[in-house]
Amino acid sequence: MRQFLWAAAALGFATAAPAQTGFDFPADEAAAAFVANEVVATFYHELGHALIDVLQLPVLGKQEDAADHLSVILMNDIWEEEAAANILASDATAYALLAEQRDAGGAEPVYSDEHSLDMQRYYTVVCLFYGANPEARQGLADDLGLPPERAERCPSEWEEASRSWAQVLEGATPGGDNVGLEMVAGQQGQPLADLIAEEVQAINDRFGLPVPVTVLVADCGEANAFYSRSAQKITICNEYAQNLKEMWEASPD
Repeated sequence: MRQFLWAAAALGFATAAPAQTGFDFPADEAAAAFVANEVVATFYHELGHALIDVLQLPVLGKQEDAADHLSVILMNDIWEEEAAANILASDATAYALLAEQRDAGGAEPVYSDEHSLDMQRYYTVVCLFYGANPEARQGLADDLGLPPERAERCPSEWEEASRSWAQVLEGATPGGDNVGLEMVAGQQGQPLADLIAEEVQAINDRFGLPVPVTVLVADCGEANAFYSRSAQKITICNEYAQNLKEMWEASPD
């Protein structure tokens, strides 16, 4: 199990060459942790799309929901308890901040979108994470406002999601003819790419794929993170991390 490194300097941000990256982590430790945590959670989500594609997995329901479920499963399975809880809390906070931004801007909910509504995603990830270990996570669930009537169903929701992903990933193990994720060359020394490279290694220790999936951190011209089926590539945009930083800085204390 992995233990997260919180301070910006400990993550290697302080020694990175500014000219090599389109994103600079904030000096404020809480802001840097929020951005790093949410980037990790988002990477796990996009990995879900990649796995569904290259393994040709069946999905009953929204693929976006299935990817959200895998993100929480990986938080729970890869990280030690305190680190996992902090990643989950940042992920939930990001959904709440997005919802607040839309409300403040007078934006109507987009019911036709492939994603569930922001606050639906908020309660889903909180519920799943709580359901994996209710005794240890009751305080976190209370802090994040998980309603008791939903909390009662969370252990069964976790069991269903965890069992479903475990079954479809049973043969996706490292070794043999399987390959792993591959970071696009030339990204070393970029803070955001270095962070993702650690996750790539952790995933490769856990999963194997029939074809390689590349991973890129880049300037995209938009605040986004996405998986491209045609290129079989996960892209994390520097602008996405910058947007998370700005969301944190604009949020109430």
